[in-house]
Amino acid sequence: MNTKTYRALGLVALVLLLAPLGAFAKKAAQGTFSAVEIQVKDLATDEIIATVRPGGTVTLQEGQKVRLIMTALHSGQGRPYYPETEFTEVLQPGRGRVRVTRTSVENANATVEIVNLNDSNRNWTETLRYRIVENISLAKREREGSVTIRVAPVSASVPIGSASARTARELTNLLYRGILLRSLDETGAASYIARIEDGGYPALIEVAREMARSEESRVRVYERTGVTNQQRLDALYLNLLSLSGNQIDRSQWDSNLSLISQGRMEELVANLVRSDRFQDLHGLSSERTALRRW
Repeated sequence: MNTKTYRALGLVALVLLLAPLGAFAKKAAQGTFSAVEIQVKDLATDEIIATVRPGGTVTLQEGQKVRLIMTALHSGQGRPYYPETEFTEVLQPGRGRVRVTRTSVENANATVEIVNLNDSNRNWTETLRYRIVENISLAKREREGSVTIRVAPVSASVPIGSASARTARELTNLLYRGILLRSLDETGAASYIARIEDGGYPALIEVAREMARSEESRVRVYERTGVTNQQRLDALYLNLLSLSGNQIDRSQWDSNLSLISQGRMEELVANLVRSDRFQDLHGLSSERTALRRW
């Protein structure tokens, strides 16, 4: 048997060896999925700044550029999967502030730019549609849908005023109760309160993120008797959004619980603090009070 024949047989053997692995990988990728969510990555910081469910709303600033990433969630504890997805703009007369500048169907994402049109409209919203084109096991209602992007002027979230010491303390206490499951201690919280009092809403977001990734949040909270991820999610909803668990959509609840289980508490907390409900509930998104001038 000559050298060419040996090489040919070796190639055939390699193909046969790898074929079952390829089939297994495809089977794993096409497991059963319970829901989808869209991750929003800020391209300036390369961080996930929000996750939004189909039909939901995310607030972005003029001039901001983000990447929307379709994510399919397993029914169990499997890793998220990124199915091939088409994103399209819904063209409406007089709109055009939200522009899809690049799409990648195979990578399940779209690059979106928020155009600065130099007007004072604070209630501008636009819609993006999505369609999952990959054949995965997923309910029909999840395969196609839309998300709403609310455009906020840059001035709406740039700190041009400061919070009162009392308000900064109250907000810090809510973060302690929601993230660490306890009231603030005056010594440990002093620097947080001062930062929020001085820096306003952006400082509040950074404090929330730091608290969520602290050793106490990651480790010591669980050393207390009986603390579960379900209890932590309950505490976040109650303290940050004034909602009880039975007021939350079940798929949204499961999705957020999965973030905690995956060690992504910082991401979840940032999403909640950036949410429209949190801003409206605590007076952070209009100009009726000094706090809302952040």
